[in-house]
Amino acid sequence: MAGRSRRVRGLVMWSYISSTFVSFLVFSLMIVLFGFDLEDQIFDYQVTRTLESLVETDEQPMEANGTVRSLEMQYFTGLESMPAWLRDQVNPEWQNRSFEVFAEERGHFHAAVRTLENGDNMYLLFNARPFIRSTPQIKAYLAIIGAMAGLVFLVSLFFMLRMTRKVSVPLEDMAAILSDGKDIAPAFDLPAAAPAELHALARAIEDRDARIGALLDREREFNRDASHELRTPLAVAYGALEVLEATANKSHAMFRLKTAIQDMQLLTEGILWLGRDPARAQGCDATAVCQKSVTAYSHLVGDRNVKVRLDSQDDVEMQVPEAVALVMVGNILRNALSYTEEGEVVLLVRDNLVMVTDTGAGYGKVDKDREGFGVGLTLVTRLCRHFGFDFTVKAAKGGGSEASLSWGAQETSA
Repeated sequence: MAGRSRRVRGLVMWSYISSTFVSFLVFSLMIVLFGFDLEDQIFDYQVTRTLESLVETDEQPMEANGTVRSLEMQYFTGLESMPAWLRDQVNPEWQNRSFEVFAEERGHFHAAVRTLENGDNMYLLFNARPFIRSTPQIKAYLAIIGAMAGLVFLVSLFFMLRMTRKVSVPLEDMAAILSDGKDIAPAFDLPAAAPAELHALARAIEDRDARIGALLDREREFNRDASHELRTPLAVAYGALEVLEATANKSHAMFRLKTAIQDMQLLTEGILWLGRDPARAQGCDATAVCQKSVTAYSHLVGDRNVKVRLDSQDDVEMQVPEAVALVMVGNILRNALSYTEEGEVVLLVRDNLVMVTDTGAGYGKVDKDREGFGVGLTLVTRLCRHFGFDFTVKAAKGGGSEASLSWGAQETSA
């Protein structure tokens, strides 16, 4: 599952606070470890040097154990001279080394052992607990460092907030400008204090928007000019055909010619609407559009055993001009009739829905040599996208295909 998106300012602040907290913990741990280690090294050095002095002196102590008064250290010659609680914590195999003894309430001892010439081991122990000063000093150091770190954190947090605002606020403004769909060139007025990368991003977006706008303008101009250029010769051809129909015998070829000219006129109108604002369009009667489409394309049935049926609900308005609706429904119906050898093609009209079903080969099951929708369904797809319609084509459950146009708040009807 994708993580929840976060704002740039929040990401930067979270990273800064987290890194500061972790750095403070690591630094504090280093101070604690350094303090204790330094103190242990000092104690070990004192014990080792004192024991070496005792071993090297000419006046060897006669007693089996005793005390070095100056440093309050105790020495023992052999394990037998030690008290039982201490003897249990000393390994008799230790020789010429330093070690520590943790005797709970009796103290924390730093000790050293040296082997004498006669083979006996001399042990020197120093109870360091009364002399330990690192813990309170470390606490004091940590308190001072914590106070200084807090002050530095607050100061740096202030500047960090200022820095993130210089990045996040222009980004939020740019996102708001891009989301409203208006021209962005005059709107991207970033403050001079914004980072150079944001200025570069704004210029790149403006350049890309200008190129896209120029492409769209050229497409609209081409659609408009081409459609206008086609309108006149098509109107002349249609007028001449009507004159021929009035003065000559009507024939099937003449009927097909008339239908083809009408299809070209509708196609021209559909292309022309691709360059217009869809908000200026007026709706049309869906039932009337379907009936006209059935009349215009029934001849495609020919001698096949195919029935075309209209199942319509009254007062259903398609939110597109009639010419566009005729292009949409007509192309879908023509496609259904082209791939249906027998059975029926049904045009279903319901609230916010026009559906065309057939009993043909089925969507996705047409032979490769017969497959191909040409410009028809491609134009339907573009018109639907332009006017905010949903256009779907899929295989029907009982066989054949099912194509639907839907718009607005669709209601499911039987």
